[in-house]
Amino acid sequence: MHYFKYLGSIITDEGSKPEILSRIAQTTAALTKRKAIWNNKNISISSKIRLLRSLVVSIFLYAFESWTLNADIERRIRAMEMRCYRRLLGISYKDHTTNEEVSRRIVNAIGPHVDLLTIVRQRKLK
Repeated sequence: MHYFKYLGSIITDEGSKPEILSRIAQTTAALTKRKAIWNNKNISISSKIRLLRSLVVSIFLYAFESWTLNADIERRIRAMEMRCYRRLLGISYKDHTTNEEVSRRIVNAIGPHVDLLTIVRQRKLK
């Protein structure tokens, strides 16, 4: 694979997948760096979600307009979003909590929201 970085994005002859996987890894790293915020019981869930969107999700969404999405990439985006929500809600995979339950808790905390994949799709259409 031949690639180079241009303005922080990976340009490759293999399409968008390497760039998207890199963005997911960077997002996960940013999430992990802020563990003290997610574990703090004095910060409300709605505040944590606002922080998540501004400090973590913004890294993922950088230069996404040119990405080509397929079923595998969409699955990875959904998984990353659930991983973020589980982290800020303090839910371990050992708890055997379904993604539907995680989504329900998020909706209970902040009301209806737009998932990350929908944001990507909507902004790509503009």
